[in-house]
Amino acid sequence: MIGKRYINEFIRYAFMLLLFYAAVSKFIEYPQFYNDLLNSPVFGNEKVAVFISWFVPIIELAIAGLLISSRYRNLGLYLASGIILLFTVYIIWILEVSTNIPCSCGGIINNLTWQEHLVFNICFLLLGGLGIYLQLKDYKKVYIK
Repeated sequence: MIGKRYINEFIRYAFMLLLFYAAVSKFIEYPQFYNDLLNSPVFGNEKVAVFISWFVPIIELAIAGLLISSRYRNLGLYLASGIILLFTVYIIWILEVSTNIPCSCGGIINNLTWQEHLVFNICFLLLGGLGIYLQLKDYKKVYIK
């Protein structure tokens, strides 16, 4: 089905764009990103903040790279959905603990409120779930016949 292929491609490109943009903006605005992590109740330890401030954007770039690859795009979609799930859990936790904590996201996403960011992430979780569902449906058609 042609429409399903376009939906899969849209989801893949949306995740590639999101992850690449987020990673690059974290590197460009590194001092602010690190400072926000340092002020976070989760990553307030200096050593943890340093590790996370490098680890997260590198992982985001790696996942974006997997999504570019025709061989590893399925794995990339699982990992992209997984990292968005982790970020969503972090946002929910922050909303429960405090709303005065700075967002450690990069670029224009940093301008969202925590509630808006939660909605944004949920939309990407739904996109990821749809993409995984469509992949599994294709997998069953090819291998179960």
